[in-house]
Amino acid sequence: MKNSYRKSLKSMISRSPAMHKIMICQALIFVLGLWGCMAIYCSDVLGKSPLHYAGKQLLWLTLGMALMFIAQRIPFGFYRDNAYWLAGAAYIMLLSVLILGTKINGMRGWFSIGGAYIQPSEFAKPLFILLLCKVGCARKINFKSFIFLALVAAAWMIPIMLQPDIGTAIVFSLGFIVVYWMLGGKGWHLMLVLLAAVPTGAFILWRCPYIMNRVIGFLNPELDPMGNGWHVRQFQFALARGGMFGVKMGKAAWANSYLPLAHSDSVFATIAEVLGFAGAMPVILLIIGITVLVYRISLKAGNNFRQVYIMGMLAVFAIQALIHISVNVALLPPTGLTLPLLSYGGSSMLSTFIGFGIIFSAASRKFTENEETYGSQKL
Repeated sequence: MKNSYRKSLKSMISRSPAMHKIMICQALIFVLGLWGCMAIYCSDVLGKSPLHYAGKQLLWLTLGMALMFIAQRIPFGFYRDNAYWLAGAAYIMLLSVLILGTKINGMRGWFSIGGAYIQPSEFAKPLFILLLCKVGCARKINFKSFIFLALVAAAWMIPIMLQPDIGTAIVFSLGFIVVYWMLGGKGWHLMLVLLAAVPTGAFILWRCPYIMNRVIGFLNPELDPMGNGWHVRQFQFALARGGMFGVKMGKAAWANSYLPLAHSDSVFATIAEVLGFAGAMPVILLIIGITVLVYRISLKAGNNFRQVYIMGMLAVFAIQALIHISVNVALLPPTGLTLPLLSYGGSSMLSTFIGFGIIFSAASRKFTENEETYGSQKL
């Protein structure tokens, strides 16, 4: 029995040079998810129900792992051939939430269904990247196709900004830039995106003055320490308390009292207080390890569509993680972005796992050796 299992495992790995990298990456993803459950528990350990959020997160982690394996088993040709339908369904949800959604913390970005909250913008991420790859790979890359792709990306970002969820819109825009660059886009085209960001940013600041207040509070938190500078000061205090090796789990006073949304928006600062630099650094190393592995997996993906999708989704994951960590160590103004795989939230957790599942589907050799085995399109 053991010999047959070993032969089966060796056969599975030998079918694809990338398979062992995928398995290592999946293990790192699971470890990062468990680290997040621990951090969420620490953020409420002094409360009445310290296992409330952590228990739910462990459930999302288990379900997410299952969804990742299911998404991986589905041939990538299915995602490619049905990209318009899948993206269309996600886009309808983005529009619907503006009318039917529930407002939380000043943002109308969730559907409330039977006590559960579903955030469409999270589930839209892998499908947004899939749509950009589908549209981009079907066209010769020139200025005309750049304008078309930019309009497609803008159409997705507008309903997100109307929620308003500026942090997620920034992640979408950077994901678009990476996808277009991977498609072979010209640098001066992307410079136009940066130029367009100036009036767009000015308009957002005019329509949403609280964002400007956050920037001012970030630049000089002492001006309004109990208001706009509150977030930055609490991040600094949490990091200072954590030091090199952190405080005892039951003494995480800042995570349990002062950090804003310590189980989600401030989860990295929670880790830094509880475990110190010694406990926060492995989180960064795990994220870097996953990023490097997925990048190396993309090099063996087989064709341009698959490689661009893998790199696009990897960029969304890595950029969001970088922004969250930068905010939590007071290098960027508060954005409200969660830390993928670690912050509390079923929508964020499940969408991230689904995205990785599609990445691994794109990287699996048994679905790349013969592109004609599923669907009729060749890209």
